Amino acid sequence: MAGFTPLTGGCLCGAVRFEVRVPADDVYHCHCSICRKLQGALMPTYVVVPRAAFIVTQGADNVTRYDSSERIHRFFCSTCGARVYEHSTEQPDDIWYAAGSLDDGADPRTEDANFRHIFWESRNGWYEPKDTLPKIIAFGDD
Repeated sequence: MAGFTPLTGGCLCGAVRFEVRVPADDVYHCHCSICRKLQGALMPTYVVVPRAAFIVTQGADNVTRYDSSERIHRFFCSTCGARVYEHSTEQPDDIWYAAGSLDDGADPRTEDANFRHIFWESRNGWYEPKDTLPKIIAFGDD
């Protein structure tokens, strides 16, 4: 994409590094119970890009796979445990990576990116975001 500077990121210990070669059209705050447990937080934020645009540049041999379900495959650093990326058998051409894993807090979005909450009904009941982002029940509901 013209005018886009590739983004870089990686795990906490630096063993695994990646480059993202296109801006994202989709960014999600995920509220499903699996992602909350995996992240240990109220919600992780995922950035979705085409698989061909996400390149592991260092430490591919240090990446371990965990299948949290039949369709979701998560990849994390074997040294520090940081999640690096994931993909779904339902979206085989896409990679989802954690927005917080980008270097220097880079903004991965296009100007008109879809930015929203997903699996809204699964959220922690004691937290009510004050933003105006769309709140989607499940994929395909938007």
